[in-house]
Amino acid sequence: MSTEQSNQYRLVTEIIARSVSKNWEAAKLEWDLKSVYRETEPSTCLCGHSPIIEICVLHNRQNRNTAEVGNVCVNKFLGLGSELIFSGLRRVAQDAGKSLNEAATNYAHLQGWITDWEKKFCLGTIRKRKLSTKQEQIRAEINRRILAKTTNTLRAKR
Repeated sequence: MSTEQSNQYRLVTEIIARSVSKNWEAAKLEWDLKSVYRETEPSTCLCGHSPIIEICVLHNRQNRNTAEVGNVCVNKFLGLGSELIFSGLRRVAQDAGKSLNEAATNYAHLQGWITDWEKKFCLGTIRKRKLSTKQEQIRAEINRRILAKTTNTLRAKR
């Protein structure tokens, strides 16, 4: 068995153990993406893969269990769409003046990290390359705030 197959088996086993259903296809439907964050120190996925720095906190709607899983596993095996959120976060982590993508903006709004106005601002300026000085400052401030919310230093507040 390859390492990838072994990791997939371990992830499936761990998720089923934390689920109501004992069937993989049904069990994976019980889970939602609760939050995402980036570790500054490498961590280990529920599947055993290490190192990982992009962590997804999953919540089981039926029994209220939680699980922390690497972004790759969440996308590859559970299909919860966290990669788009992390893609936007990586973009602004490299340059706070860049725009967040729609997925990261909507996620930040859903988490209550940005207001309705800020969401509208972010979505309205996604494709704009030339912003006024004031708009650049607003974008950078929003981006810094969102990045601060997705670092491991705030894990206790998830």
